[in-house]
Amino acid sequence: MSAVAPISPNTAAAAALAGSGKPAALRALPKSEQVRAAAGQFEAIILRQLLSDSVGKIMGDGPAGNMYGFMLTDVIASKLSEGGGLGLSGMLTQQLSPRASLAEADPTEDSK
Repeated sequence: MSAVAPISPNTAAAAALAGSGKPAALRALPKSEQVRAAAGQFEAIILRQLLSDSVGKIMGDGPAGNMYGFMLTDVIASKLSEGGGLGLSGMLTQQLSPRASLAEADPTEDSK
């Protein structure tokens, strides 16, 4: 299994643009950065779902507990995803990337 590439400043910027509701600015980025940002966001969503029950129980019931529990879950999931998370974003990026770019990256594939 290959190592997960760390999130570059461009990918972090792409994720911020996607979250801010500026799709035109996001479209100006290279496709590879757009794919990485989308995969990272998807992994963060999955992590939020996995963490929501456990963090919610820690914070307690009631409106304040729910609000702070959501914020804590959001921050933990985002930071885990930025740090490589479960490795899901790397696999998604690989699957969502066009096959032509993979063939260009490894010219020995044609000779096999």
